[in-house]
Formats: sequence, structure tokens, C-alpha cells
Amino acid sequence: MSAVRTPADGAAGTPAAPTPARDGVLEDVRLAFSEVLSAERRLRARKDHARRGPLSFSQTRALFMLCEPEGRGGVTAGQLARMAELTPASVTAMLDQAEREGMVERVRSSEDRRVVLVQLTEAGEAYLAERRALWRAHWQEALGDVTDADLAATARVMRRIGAVLDDF
Repeated sequence: MSAVRTPADGAAGTPAAPTPARDGVLEDVRLAFSEVLSAERRLRARKDHARRGPLSFSQTRALFMLCEPEGRGGVTAGQLARMAELTPASVTAMLDQAEREGMVERVRSSEDRRVVLVQLTEAGEAYLAERRALWRAHWQEALGDVTDADLAATARVMRRIGAVLDDF
């Protein structure tokens, strides 16, 4: 990771000098980020998380990959597993359930009949739109008192933390 902040990071100049106070703040950021990761793991592990639908949080999260540009038009189960950072076995089981629920369909590729692609159905797209709306409302309520500037700064810092983890 670069030692100099770039304008894309939202700040220009050199990094702050190490001090005991700064070390404490950085430790607090590290601990807070660890708490976020733990909360996300707990959310994924909950089978009954306010489902309001037939799929778990992890299954729904994986299906959102089919809304990404690389997922539009269909992907193989293996590609979806890589995109969602899940095991192929868990994606296969998830797709079986999602297909039973009418959320996805498996279709043969028109370019190579040996290849089976997974695509969202209209019901799957509607389900994901509903889930997205529920999440947005929940985030809006939970973070409604946080300024846009603070949220933008948080997003920049979280992306930097992601880069730190990737570079470690």
C-alpha cells in the first residue's frame, strides 16, 4: 500500500506521523472493523435472519452477483461461486433451492451446449429488488443521523482498509 494518500482517497499529502495518540486511533479503527466483520459473519450464519423470503442472507447475497455486469446474461455455477467467494458445493446447493423457489433458471448456453448458465428469473429479479429496498430502508434508518460527509469518509476509509487487507 502506498504511503502517500492520493486525491482519489479523498485527501492529499503525506500520512500523519506516528504518535501514541494516532496509534490508539488506528487500533480503534482496526477493532471497529473487526467488529463489523464479526457482525457480518453472524448475519451470514443466521438461518432465520428476518428472511421475509425463501432464501438466506448468504443465498441472497450470492444471487445479487447475477445483477452485476459480469453476471448479466447468465454465468456458470463455478463462475458464480468465484464471484460470490463461495465454494462450488455451497453454490450448487443454493442454486438448487433458488431454482425450486423460481428465483433462477438453468439454461444451456447457445454458444456451447455443454455449458449450463444460471440466470435470474423475473421472480428472482423482483425478490432482489425487494431485498435491496429493505436493506436501503434499514441502512437509512440506522444511519440517518450521520452526515453525508461522514458517510463518504467512512466509505473511503473502508476501501483503504480493504486494500490494506489485500496487500498484507
